[in-house]
Amino acid sequence: MCYNTSVIYMKISFFSTGFPKVTLAFVLVIAIVLFNTIFNSYLIQKNKTTIEEMTEVINPYIESLDEFDVVVTESKMYTTNWVYLQNSIDDKKALDSLQKFHYPQLQKKLEAYTDKLNKASDKDSLQAVFKKFDELIGVEKNIMATLVSFDDYENAKKKFKCEELIESEVLPRTDDVMTGLRKIVKRNREEAHTMKVNIEKASKRMMTIMLASSIGLFVFVFFAISFISGAIRKPVLKMKNVIQQLGRGELSDEKIEAKDKNVVAEMATSVNALSESFTKTSVFANEIGKGNLTVWYDKLSDNDMLGNALINMRNSLHEYSVDMENKVQTRTQEVIEKSVKLEHAYREIKDSINYAKRIQDSILPAYAMISKIFNKSFIFYRPKDIVCGDFYWFTQQGDDVIIAVFDCTGHGVPGALMTVIGNSLLNQVVASSGTTNPARILEHLDKKLHETLRQHGNIVTNDGMDAVICRYRPSKKELTFAGAKRPLYMFKAGQLIEIKGNKSPIGSFGHEYDKQFTVHRFSMNPGDAIYLFSDGVQDQFGGEEGRKFMVKRFRDLLVDSQSLTMHEQGKLVDKTLTDWQGEHEQTDDMLCIGIQF
Repeated sequence: MCYNTSVIYMKISFFSTGFPKVTLAFVLVIAIVLFNTIFNSYLIQKNKTTIEEMTEVINPYIESLDEFDVVVTESKMYTTNWVYLQNSIDDKKALDSLQKFHYPQLQKKLEAYTDKLNKASDKDSLQAVFKKFDELIGVEKNIMATLVSFDDYENAKKKFKCEELIESEVLPRTDDVMTGLRKIVKRNREEAHTMKVNIEKASKRMMTIMLASSIGLFVFVFFAISFISGAIRKPVLKMKNVIQQLGRGELSDEKIEAKDKNVVAEMATSVNALSESFTKTSVFANEIGKGNLTVWYDKLSDNDMLGNALINMRNSLHEYSVDMENKVQTRTQEVIEKSVKLEHAYREIKDSINYAKRIQDSILPAYAMISKIFNKSFIFYRPKDIVCGDFYWFTQQGDDVIIAVFDCTGHGVPGALMTVIGNSLLNQVVASSGTTNPARILEHLDKKLHETLRQHGNIVTNDGMDAVICRYRPSKKELTFAGAKRPLYMFKAGQLIEIKGNKSPIGSFGHEYDKQFTVHRFSMNPGDAIYLFSDGVQDQFGGEEGRKFMVKRFRDLLVDSQSLTMHEQGKLVDKTLTDWQGEHEQTDDMLCIGIQF
């Protein structure tokens, strides 16, 4: 302490003058000083141990728990990609590496930290989390063993089983593991915060002890003043005032001057040094509190234990702050770079899909061409995504006019690709070969689609399309219809008639290969109407209870709209389905064509 020297000088001086009471007082002061020194050293060492435990064990332990949280999340993501993304080779390798190497290494690290911390509650909780995660890995390995080859992904039973495991096992178990893990993280963060608060309290406690020491010195000065002559009264009283201020936690700028080189002068020097040290310590503590972890602190000496402890605390906090800032900057930069890449990829994909839409729109027949033959008609066409899996087709071969609606497997890009294939094959069957019979068109289209999808090997696929094809001969007022899993709605004399198509689709070669389609012929009178549509209309969810639109509601809509013109009917269909859908997501592509003769 800064006043040890003055205490020794005062002791010698008063010994030589023979004042036993003053000697006893100085002995008491020395005892108090020694006690404070030892106790302060104990507190400083305790704080140092606590800080080292926080920086070397607790903080790395919490970071490892956060890393475990990331491992659990990645495990769920890679397993989901294993099931739904057949060609995700990198994700499959990452999942295998995570299970064999990354997770076991992380488990050993966490167990080592819990042994160091000797926290039975954390050890039990963590072992429970490890057990649940091991069970989750068991489910994931079951999925990995089930879906191995391309044939496994084509096996609907295996695929459905794995998808069911994702929904019923992987996702709930992952949530359970992450819930238990985050409880452990939260508990340790709270304990780390408590330790930090305790360190701050310990620092304040040391300052309090120093203030108590000052008060003790003040008592001694007050006791000794009765033995000192008036020549030294003034500087002693000033020292008293300064020490009183320090005892109240107040800082003093007053300097005590003593002309003679004696015990009083030494005491004045010591009190001045004590006041300056309190001032420096207060300024240093305030700067630390403001977050200035590079503030300079001038120690009283090389053996200034409080100064060394404060400097060590500042350095530890600064190193931790710099380390955390570097990690935040690194993570932030990684997020920014990934965001830029994702945005670039998104723009490229969106531009490609928009271009694909222009290509798809270009192969659809213009409404002006259709309305030239069927001037009383409407087309309601609403893709679910930018590109569509539904398409309509129109051509005129001599006296025969053919109009058709097709609903391909899927929607979006996969469905759009099927529409391009279907449109090309229709042109080959009808435009090139001259076939106009709807049933023969469907049969030829089925065979050509079979040849197209199997040209790279004997691959069984469920890709295909449902179809409604109508041929109209204006000279005979004759309508011929054939359907593949889709019906034709016809109004004759105001009555709704449903003509069902065959149950076999075009393609979907899990069904029989040689398919036969039935032809239906009708004589059309003025005022009669027909409606060709895909199943996306009836399957749309909406309404107050989120139900499907359903076939009956669609029939009632057509019946109620018969008094309107075809143009008005098209607007009514559009408005009704829009109001029905509301805030619900569109379920499928929608296509409906109405024609009145």
